[in-house]
Amino acid sequence: MFRRPNANDSDAPVDQPTCDALTGLPDRWQFESHVDQLLARSRQNGDRFGVFLASIANLSQVNTAYGSAVGDTVLQRLSDALARTIGDRGLVARYVGSEIAVCWPGLLSNDDVKKVADELLAVVPSLMPFDGFSVPIDLAIGGVSSTPDASARDLMLDVESALSEARYRDGDQVVVRSDTLGLRSRPEVMAVRLQRAFDNHEFQLHFQPIVSMSSGTIIGFESMLRWLDPDGGPLGAELVRPGAFLDVLRSSPVSVPLHLWILRETASQISTWSKRLGNPSLLGAINLDVGFVLAPGFRTQVLEVLSEFGLRPTQLLLDLNGRTAGPHIASLWPVLAPLKVEGVGIALEDFGLGFGSADLLRRCRFDVVRLPRVLIGGLGLADEDRILVNGLTRLAHDLGCYVVAEGVETDAQAEVLRTTQVDLAQGYRFGKPASAQAVSDHLADYTNIAKDVLA
Repeated sequence: MFRRPNANDSDAPVDQPTCDALTGLPDRWQFESHVDQLLARSRQNGDRFGVFLASIANLSQVNTAYGSAVGDTVLQRLSDALARTIGDRGLVARYVGSEIAVCWPGLLSNDDVKKVADELLAVVPSLMPFDGFSVPIDLAIGGVSSTPDASARDLMLDVESALSEARYRDGDQVVVRSDTLGLRSRPEVMAVRLQRAFDNHEFQLHFQPIVSMSSGTIIGFESMLRWLDPDGGPLGAELVRPGAFLDVLRSSPVSVPLHLWILRETASQISTWSKRLGNPSLLGAINLDVGFVLAPGFRTQVLEVLSEFGLRPTQLLLDLNGRTAGPHIASLWPVLAPLKVEGVGIALEDFGLGFGSADLLRRCRFDVVRLPRVLIGGLGLADEDRILVNGLTRLAHDLGCYVVAEGVETDAQAEVLRTTQVDLAQGYRFGKPASAQAVSDHLADYTNIAKDVLA
């Protein structure tokens, strides 16, 4: 069993390369090796164990507000608290960044894992005292129960996914994943599950508002694919994260009919909301798949759907991801260009990242470019991010493109985007992705929120 070295222990080695320098804990590689050993033992005797990742979800804000020295101390105190709680019962390690990993043997069920996760959450105060001030702490924890058929990487992918979800939860920031998620995510298994999901109508769309930065009005909604797997979680149905299935979906026979369904559902909702809002220009944005665009009859299907739901071509925005579609642009653009002539908008996602964004703008006449979340997150904190966003916006405008900023979460970000003359924005500050019914129930609220932010 690994033991955390005691700073006062004269027998502790002076140089221990397998330990993290900041916390004194074992490092990521030692942790994954330990998990591998427990899995090998589990295959022989059936013993199970829990794997957890605990993270200070607001550590970047702590570093910005109080300084990195305080942030380092917060992380050290977290590791100390978890090590004291675990004691000799398991292993605690510095995994990566703000994440501390815990391995706890003898947890036989997801209920056991949830109880331990709640126990770990309770050992860290919501306000951490320092001399003369206190630092607010948002602790998020993801957990998963082992299964003998999994690899260490399967388990870590599962627990990383759980932690990612926990970071964005309101209230209880603990997420426990099903113990078979990693196995069910393997491509050969996933392909079968995707076909079943399509046949059983398990896919759904969530919609996020797109806001005009100049007027504060809602100009449209982007549709986002979600999968409600009835067997996805320990208690039954659970939303499967898109990253777990999108790569397999692109090469699946289900891809083309599913994307046609996305187009029809988006058009149907935009038609309804357009009438309710009295806005004949309200648009719907959908993410394009390469296979869908290159399938026979794509252009005809798009125009037929627009006609069926009484939408003008200008009410549809087709989003093309530069990273996935860029290598195929020579085949894609001849199909998309005639739709652009009809009035359908064509957008380039992740502008500034990925496959030759500037070259794609030179070769193709996009109507809209989307600035990704990673470029927006630092606005209001780092001047370099503002300069970069300002430069990309000016370049896009010079080429005749509207600019959409994605991932806007704070008023400070929104204010910087206005000064850089970004045209449109979307993100949690204006509205989280929500089901069609939820959007319908709160349709008027979205504009009120946007006007308050941009007042």
